[in-house]
Amino acid sequence: MCMSILNNTAAVLQLMSRLKRSVTVSDVVEHLGYPKSTASRLLKQLSETGFLERDSRTRAYQPSLLLLEVTWLVRHNSNLSDHIEQMLQPLCQQTGHTGYISMLSGQDVLVLRVMPGMHALRVITHPGTRSPAWGTSTGRALLAYLNDNELETQYRPILAPNGEASMSLATLQQQIQVIRHRQWASAINESVPGAASVSSAVRDPHTGEMLAFCLTFPSSIATEQEVSQLGERVRNVARQVGKTVGDPRWLEGGEE
Repeated sequence: MCMSILNNTAAVLQLMSRLKRSVTVSDVVEHLGYPKSTASRLLKQLSETGFLERDSRTRAYQPSLLLLEVTWLVRHNSNLSDHIEQMLQPLCQQTGHTGYISMLSGQDVLVLRVMPGMHALRVITHPGTRSPAWGTSTGRALLAYLNDNELETQYRPILAPNGEASMSLATLQQQIQVIRHRQWASAINESVPGAASVSSAVRDPHTGEMLAFCLTFPSSIATEQEVSQLGERVRNVARQVGKTVGDPRWLEGGEE
């Protein structure tokens, strides 16, 4: 009986998350397939036990102050890098690949944390290492958060045709469009010869903190299929972290 109640409670909360709004008895009937009497009784019980509150005007049920307080605790008991490391560490263990967490620092990307994998890399990038943001998968994952004008203003001088950069502004802009669509970035033999990486990024709207993370692995195994599969896996991690911290990108587009 207890598990049934817990499962039903979870189903209602997941429905709210999916619909991104308060729910009514009709919503529970339509989306969860419950009989109307069951849906009505369930929502009433959740309201009486303090999980939900009912709007007196719309008659819809919304998260209670209790749930909002719990959400606040989750967000404030650990910072964004802790959230990411907690989710990325198991992925590093499962794949054997090295994980990195990085941030933008000016026009560079700065490595903050490293989680060594089992697969040996010829070069290990250490915390504190800087690289041009446009030339790394983590950097481009972060740059995808900039709007087009910000991207052009910051990188047109650096990626000028007569400059030393190996990438043009047009190429960077094209790559950023792809990253925004599929929600992960990749790089093969770019900033680190012999290495490939797939990255995604998350922004905490409450603190403004924005971090990218990646899996790095030998470029010799970076087939199109392998890169795509790993890209999907880092995107799934970003989706989970993004929803935890309330990143609008993942709340609005994380189900694509």
